[in-house]
Amino acid sequence: MLTKDFLLNLEKNLSKTYCVTDIETTGQKPEDSEIIEIATVKVQNGQIKEDFCSYIKPQFPIPLYITQMTGIKNEDVKDAPKVENVLKPWLDFIYGADYFCAHNVMFDYDFIYKYLEVCKLPLKNLIDLKFFCTVKATRVLYPDLQSRKLGDLIKHFNLATEKRHRALEDAKATAKILLICFEEINKKKKELLAALETMQMDKLKSFEAAEYLSVPKEKIYEMVRNGILKVNETYTTKNGHEGYLFLRKDIEELVRQV
Repeated sequence: MLTKDFLLNLEKNLSKTYCVTDIETTGQKPEDSEIIEIATVKVQNGQIKEDFCSYIKPQFPIPLYITQMTGIKNEDVKDAPKVENVLKPWLDFIYGADYFCAHNVMFDYDFIYKYLEVCKLPLKNLIDLKFFCTVKATRVLYPDLQSRKLGDLIKHFNLATEKRHRALEDAKATAKILLICFEEINKKKKELLAALETMQMDKLKSFEAAEYLSVPKEKIYEMVRNGILKVNETYTTKNGHEGYLFLRKDIEELVRQV
C-alpha cells in the first residue's frame, strides 16, 4: 500500500520482490466458491521474472457463467491436482518474497488464505508478505480514469495480452501495471507524501485497514478485541452487520510499529 513508510523508503521498497497473483474462481465469495486456477508472477528489482501457474480441480462442477467468462471447462480441470497439491508448491514459490500484489488484493488473498486454512497448510509464507493493490494504486496515481477494472487499464496502457480472465495472462498484465505504477510513484513521491499528510483524519473501513496493515480481515477484529486498534466510529453495513471505521493516522502509526 502507498503508506508514508512505503514512500519514505521508496527506493528500497521498489527493488523488493512482489508476488503478483491472480486466481480464477467458481464464484465471488471464498465461503461458497472454489479456486480453479492460480498464477503468480514475480517482479524483482523492477523486472518481471519467473512465474507459477496451475489449474486446480474443484469438488463441484464449474458454473456455466464462469466457463463463459474464463473459457475454463470442467474437462480442463478434471485431471488437475487438488487445491492442497497446488498450494504446497505455490507456498514454496512465494517463500522469501516481500509483497503480495493483486488487482483488488483482498479478493485473491481471502480465497488463498481460506484454502490454506481448509487444507491445514502453513500460513507463514503468505502472511509474511505485505500488500500492494494495483486498484488502490491506480486510484491514487490516476484519479481522472473513469474505470480501474483490469480490462480497462489494459486498454488504457495499451498492454499486449492474449487471454483475459485467465490467471497467468491477468497476473502478467497486473505485473506490467505494477511497473507502470512504480514509475508514476517515483515521479510523484513528494506530491503523494503531501497528500497523505492531509488525509490523516480520513476514516478507513475494516478491509482498508487490513490492506494497510497487510493482515487478514479477521486479524482486524482480533486487534480491536485486544485493544491494539482503536475504533473511531461504528456503522451498520448493508447486510446488517456492525462495521468499524478507523482513523488513517492510527493505522499509519501501527504500520510504523510492524
